Amino acid sequence: MYHFLAEQTEAGLNFNINLDKDKKVYCFIGDNAVGKTNLLENMARALLYCHSLFNSKQNTQKYSGIIFEKDINDAINKFYLLLAAGFSINQTKIKDKIKDNWVFTEFENLINRHCNVTIDKPLVFVGAKNRGYTKNIDKNHITILGNKYESFLEIFLRSFNYMNGKSVENTEIADWFNSRMIINPNFVPKNQNRAFEVRSVFELMQKLEPSLNLITTKEGSPSLNIQFDEGKLYIDSVPIDKLSTGFVSIIKLFQEIIAAYGAWAGVTDEKDLDLSDANGMVFIDEIESHIHPKWQYRIISLLKESFPNTTFYIATHSPMIISTTEDGEAYELVRDEKKVTAQKLGNPKEWYLADVFAQAFHVEFTKSTVDEGSSLIDKLKDFSTKVKDYVNNKDENLKTEAEMLYQKILPSLAKDDPRRRSLDSLRSLLG
Repeated sequence: MYHFLAEQTEAGLNFNINLDKDKKVYCFIGDNAVGKTNLLENMARALLYCHSLFNSKQNTQKYSGIIFEKDINDAINKFYLLLAAGFSINQTKIKDKIKDNWVFTEFENLINRHCNVTIDKPLVFVGAKNRGYTKNIDKNHITILGNKYESFLEIFLRSFNYMNGKSVENTEIADWFNSRMIINPNFVPKNQNRAFEVRSVFELMQKLEPSLNLITTKEGSPSLNIQFDEGKLYIDSVPIDKLSTGFVSIIKLFQEIIAAYGAWAGVTDEKDLDLSDANGMVFIDEIESHIHPKWQYRIISLLKESFPNTTFYIATHSPMIISTTEDGEAYELVRDEKKVTAQKLGNPKEWYLADVFAQAFHVEFTKSTVDEGSSLIDKLKDFSTKVKDYVNNKDENLKTEAEMLYQKILPSLAKDDPRRRSLDSLRSLLG
């Protein structure tokens, strides 16, 4: 989706969003209340309105007829879909605000309706609420996986609630892992064995942070560093409820995507899910929530590498994340009263972080001296340059120079100075 126009959303906003075609990541930044989350929600609901799952079973599209399955239809046919008064996708008008004079419609009204655009791929929405917290196993709440339609329904409803801004019942990480590993995989038909989803989460975590010890090789086969002991689940010898909020947050992010893809694949009876082949659309709100700046710096490249056929739509406040985007991947939302447009940022990956703050987030480093003859902004830019160069080539001399420069700059910045936070975020990349 490279163009999205929405008139009179539930927040009273009008979006006219133009994006470069054929990018795999679109990151949106902007001031608070500019409409980042509202944009993601309306884009996702508009795509759902056009989805093939509401089409007849006789249709040849991959996901046609899913809505007719009894386990699914009985649960959701009375659900309401909230849409903007009018909207267009890729210059094609889907809903006319005058002719189609409604904003709510029941799912059952979407069955076999005519639509000028059809989406035939998984839709996943990952919200930001409660992403950094989890509990350990509750022996009174042991869960097992349902059939393929029940699994799809659970995943679909999570995304649907997220795209409507609703609170989503928290699926504890421990319960999610437990439900996929509680039964010996030798007893489970291959196409129903979901243990690979746990392995996929661990593989993504290992790529994000190579220093972790989540996967080892025993007798030529991968072994996951996850244990059940004394009624608790442990990951890398740490009780799962004692993991850092950042660790939990990133696990939940990967978990939501992988579980969703697994469920969508399940209803089409795909035997093996290869994440590199998964061709879906994933919306992520506040992707940086709880995540350490070092992981923020790596997350976009990891998503593109691990899900090369997925298109991501991401809302963020993180300069670190924006600094890793390429030309056509980052946009600033600009609001003029009720009208919201998107301005392309160019190629932030080639900028210094100080320039990301200035050009993307409009935070200017003021002129003040650290020592005679050298301005603070010059030193901040120099520090940003050294850190970026060190990240790219791991030159220990650059690391030493950057650390020395950090110590020179530090006395000039108060603890509550926003530049101090950006300085410390940069320093964290030195390891």
